[in-house]
Amino acid sequence: MKQTLQLSPSWFLDIRLKFRHLQLLQALSRHNTLQDAADSLGLAQPAASRLLGDLEEMIGTPLFRRDGRRLVLNSYGELLTRRSKNLLEELERTREEFNTVSKGGVGSVSIGAIDGPVVDLLTQAVLNIQSDNPGIELEIRTGSSIALFNDLMNGEIDIMIGRPPEEENGATFHYLPIGEEPMVISTRPGNPLLLKGRTIRLEEMASYPWILQRKGGKSRKKLEDAFAERGIALPKDIIGSDSLVMTLAYLEKTDALTILSAAVANQQAKYAQIQILPSEVEIAISSYGILTLKARNQSQATVTVLNELCTVLAPVM
Repeated sequence: MKQTLQLSPSWFLDIRLKFRHLQLLQALSRHNTLQDAADSLGLAQPAASRLLGDLEEMIGTPLFRRDGRRLVLNSYGELLTRRSKNLLEELERTREEFNTVSKGGVGSVSIGAIDGPVVDLLTQAVLNIQSDNPGIELEIRTGSSIALFNDLMNGEIDIMIGRPPEEENGATFHYLPIGEEPMVISTRPGNPLLLKGRTIRLEEMASYPWILQRKGGKSRKKLEDAFAERGIALPKDIIGSDSLVMTLAYLEKTDALTILSAAVANQQAKYAQIQILPSEVEIAISSYGILTLKARNQSQATVTVLNELCTVLAPVM
């Protein structure tokens, strides 16, 4: 019978886990070889090899599969490496927050959000926080839900506003649903389709270039499904990008079509950078919400920001 590995509640004390072990695991996740990982830490390769061997012996199982000179993480190695990166990130954030407080601030909070909520909801929340809690340092990043979820799991952001991956069961994060994000098809002013002065059929859009989310994105998947349901071949010219700046720049120089959050599209339409295309196609995607990690003890600054977000978002929830 296969023996089941079990770690005791005090396992990190029992195996004498060291800070250097955490650093080595993080370095190995970034480099293909033990030599490169050792170099990044200023260690000799034999010393790094002994450190890794000691850790595997203390844990009681290999953490990597050897593939020539390369080290490939196995499931145990992936788990420990992910947690090690989180711990090291927490320590770095502790340094940043400590320095912020020492300067008279309250703390720092990093928020990741998909584009739609940024335009109205998140911007208003940030303005309120700056007014009521000027000591809180805010960092805002945008991107796709997939990228932001990875940032959340890796400890790079404290709060995510977006959609959790469908394959995740919620065991590792709290999720507060907000509502649906309306999506529209957009293009540059002057696109020949706009000159028709009527609702545009999907068949008419098939011959035009598109710039969409990267493969796997929900809005892109919905559009692909719409083409499949009609039995229409996908457009041959599709560029994948999660960058709003790239999307807007590409639309300006081409007759391409894209799918944007209605909030983003309406904002850009005010400045005549894009125009919403009247279309028979409805892109309805799942609701988005606020995500935080269950395993993270939130700072008071983060709690304050969460409360403000909930206050601003309450009307749409």
